[in-house]
Amino acid sequence: MDEEQMWKGFFVKLHELKMNPPTEHEHQDLIIEIIKRPENLLSKDSNGLSDPFVTLYLESRNSPSFTTHLLSRPTTNPIWEEHFSLPITENPREEVLIVEVWDFDAAETVKEKVNKILDVKGVKGLSKLMKEIAVTASSGKHDNELIGRAAITLKSIPASGLTVWYNLEKGNKARSRGSILVNLTLSAEKNKSVAVQEHKNLLKLLLMYELESSQVAFYWWSGKFSENAEIIRSQHAVQSGLTPIDCAISQWHAYSIIHETHKLNFSLFNSILDVLTPVIGCMQKDSEDLATYWDGVRRILPSCFAVLRKIRYKNVSDLNITRAVSEVLDILGKVKLFEVPVTIDIFPTSVYGWIHRNDANNICNVDSAIIDAINTGTKEWLEHIVEGSKYSKDNETDEEKLQYIIKLIQMIRSDLQRAMEYFDKLFYHKIQLNYSAILYLLYDSKLNEICEPIVKDVCNNIKRLDVPDDQFEYLPKIDNLNMGTTLFELYLVLKRYVQLGKSLCTDELKMSGFYQWFETGVTHWLDISIIKALNRIQKAIDLDQLKAVDETVKYSSSAVDTLSIFYQIKIFWQQLDWPEVEGCYTFIAKIVNDLCRCCIFYAQRMSQRVEKLTKLGDNNKIFILSEEWCLAINNMDYIRQSLPSFIKELGIDNVIQKLGEYRTNLEADRCSSTINAVIENALDTERNQIVELIEIVSHKMAPPMKLYLAEGAEVLHKDSNSMDQLMMYLESSLDTLYNTLNEVNFGRILESIWSALSIILYDLIQSNLDKRRPPAYFKNLKDTLQTMIYCFKMGNVATEVNILSTIQKRLDAYALETADLIHQYYIERLEYQKNQPLSPFGQLTIRAEFTDSSLLLTILNARNLLPMDSNGLVDSFTKACFMPTSRFNGISPVKTTVHHKSCFPLYDQEFCINLNEQQRTAEDSLILFSVKDKDLFGMSSQYIGECYASFTDLMESEGKQIIMNLSRPEYTDSETLRALEFRQGDKQAKDFIKKLKNKSYS
Repeated sequence: MDEEQMWKGFFVKLHELKMNPPTEHEHQDLIIEIIKRPENLLSKDSNGLSDPFVTLYLESRNSPSFTTHLLSRPTTNPIWEEHFSLPITENPREEVLIVEVWDFDAAETVKEKVNKILDVKGVKGLSKLMKEIAVTASSGKHDNELIGRAAITLKSIPASGLTVWYNLEKGNKARSRGSILVNLTLSAEKNKSVAVQEHKNLLKLLLMYELESSQVAFYWWSGKFSENAEIIRSQHAVQSGLTPIDCAISQWHAYSIIHETHKLNFSLFNSILDVLTPVIGCMQKDSEDLATYWDGVRRILPSCFAVLRKIRYKNVSDLNITRAVSEVLDILGKVKLFEVPVTIDIFPTSVYGWIHRNDANNICNVDSAIIDAINTGTKEWLEHIVEGSKYSKDNETDEEKLQYIIKLIQMIRSDLQRAMEYFDKLFYHKIQLNYSAILYLLYDSKLNEICEPIVKDVCNNIKRLDVPDDQFEYLPKIDNLNMGTTLFELYLVLKRYVQLGKSLCTDELKMSGFYQWFETGVTHWLDISIIKALNRIQKAIDLDQLKAVDETVKYSSSAVDTLSIFYQIKIFWQQLDWPEVEGCYTFIAKIVNDLCRCCIFYAQRMSQRVEKLTKLGDNNKIFILSEEWCLAINNMDYIRQSLPSFIKELGIDNVIQKLGEYRTNLEADRCSSTINAVIENALDTERNQIVELIEIVSHKMAPPMKLYLAEGAEVLHKDSNSMDQLMMYLESSLDTLYNTLNEVNFGRILESIWSALSIILYDLIQSNLDKRRPPAYFKNLKDTLQTMIYCFKMGNVATEVNILSTIQKRLDAYALETADLIHQYYIERLEYQKNQPLSPFGQLTIRAEFTDSSLLLTILNARNLLPMDSNGLVDSFTKACFMPTSRFNGISPVKTTVHHKSCFPLYDQEFCINLNEQQRTAEDSLILFSVKDKDLFGMSSQYIGECYASFTDLMESEGKQIIMNLSRPEYTDSETLRALEFRQGDKQAKDFIKKLKNKSYS
């Protein structure tokens, strides 16, 4: 059908509705709108401005019909924007409209006009003011003055109206007097309601014809007619005198009816509402227009809610769905601004069966209907995906159940993400609703019903794992642990889902306690984690080549791998993020215990691994220390040192603090003590394991060191390479230890080696004493030991050999000759004397001076001598002997005379002893002073006590009195006396021991 035929048929329908243009005999109105200000008006006042107003009338009547308002201030460019309607009864095409612009002249006295002298503008203004004063003074008149006029013939106005500028004229004067913009329209006067009804019918006919002829798709047409249809529509509106509101209400009615059968674009209704919304609130409650508005609302709302319910039917990449939702929300936002009349039901039950009605009268509002529409659409979609994701009921397994829930939650999260990204802003800005929160609250209730029984059932079906005990005699297999992994995956999915809900909703969520479903599962996960950790640690140890990871560290790959395994456990704990305090402590305590067990396991297995790497030399007797041993020790120590800081990273302190807040500080302290005890026990066990491995190293190094020491003592000063072999062995071993071990472990192993060496030396000394070895043997052994000590003092590490002090003292004693041993005993007695605060045997005072060839010794007196006679007195004398006797051959002892019956004898005897230079300068020379009691018959003397003075002390106090405490030698268990006792074949030693015992027992 071509366009000409189409419009021919359409005009037939218009004729049936009697919609022909009005004839000239009908009553018409001239609609006038002064829509813009006159411009450049001629000034009529002395100040260069005017006070303009406009009058309108038809030329046939020759009298003003309408007058505009007077502006508040003088101007030559006024703005009115006023509307007028002039009735025309006969020959409207022959009529002429007269538009006149006047200058208002106020009624003023001569004085008031004179006062305007300061407002005068120019010479011309002054002339006008003088003229006004003269007229007022002579006649008292104040007539308005015409500025200009325009004559407009009505036949020049087309049917659609006219907007044009008209120049103002006055008589025959050619001077420009300004111009004015006027909108003119001829309108036939009809009944308003009839005109509106006809316009509604016209719009329906036009739209139905438009949709049928153009085959417009649903939701496509947005209010744009074809050119001819638009001319007809606008001409009818103008000729019927319809206002924009009348046109809008007509469109609302007609388009809403058509919308029920052929869906139109929502932007069309939105644009109409933009016109109607400002006036709906001003309409009378019983007006026909208000009833028409609500009737249209009732027809449009079902399709609006259908969009909300089926919001998921199209992909958000399709911009039409987003645009449609935006337009629908705009419509609903404008509709809910007004209260629905009681007599109108815009939500009939027959149409809105999905609305949840709480009131007894079944009345609901737009807001609740929007929420119900969202919930209904969400329920339908949820039922659809639940059925689509449902696991097979015939052969369902726990794994399938968990995968089903995970898949379901992932789809729901995708829907929520879609809502937040594309629709939340629209819902909030348009109708102040939190769209994603509404969705989440519905999902929260439904998911809780679905997930809780499944998760609890799966957790109850978990079989207890065979976790190894602390002996680690075997490691269980780690097969078939996927279900536990899937359960943890579901926990994380639910955790993130609930966190999302807390950020969206302020209401209490049913799924906020979801973690309680997994309590049995958490224990299972922790068992899985330790089993996996133990197996992975064992594998790391097996694959470890026991070589440093790089040049900057002193540990191998298994230590790094073990800490990586620990970090995986930490990540698991952080992901778990158990919210309940007591349960959190229970689980973290188990994790801490498991980590400590893993550390102990690593130390045990690493020790076992390195023990298998023992290397023997060519003679299968010499232990060769390798780098692997050192790295094994470093690995164990590295894991041990890392444990406390790693456990702290788990957040144990924060858990204890929360427990104190939840319970009591006392209970929190007890829990903290329990955790610390577990950690300390693990650290001690690891330390013992390290020490044990170090002792194994020193134990393996002991046989070659013993061999070299024994050989060195036998043939040190003969042609033998045993000492060289010892040095080479020690240097090789210590170099490996120093370059591979860290500083702490290097110190530990040195201490262990010296401890082993002390045992070796003790055994050598004891066995050779039994063999009555000569002092030369022990001297060789001592020299060999000194060589070893020097070898151990390598690099910048100062090796402490305190553990060998006893051994060295013993070797020093056994290496001395008998005379030197006896002298050493006297030196020890001198040290004892100096440290003796008081003496029960009395004191002796002397003075000494050295000359170039002699010693002048004066024995002055004695004090508080021990009474030896029955009368409580003593007959004393003092004898001085020079030690060692081998050095002072030919020098006889000296003694004082006897002083009878006195405990305070005054000897005051001087002795001159000739000494050679060597005797005088020997610092360790001693004088032994023996104080005795002379018996009655002079046959024997009783021993009172003795004291000692070294030549060094005499030189320091030369010429001064020296007071010495007397003492008696005690037979103590000293190394010097023990060495003398072992010399049973030495007469000098035997005599000295015998004499010493006599003194001791006296």
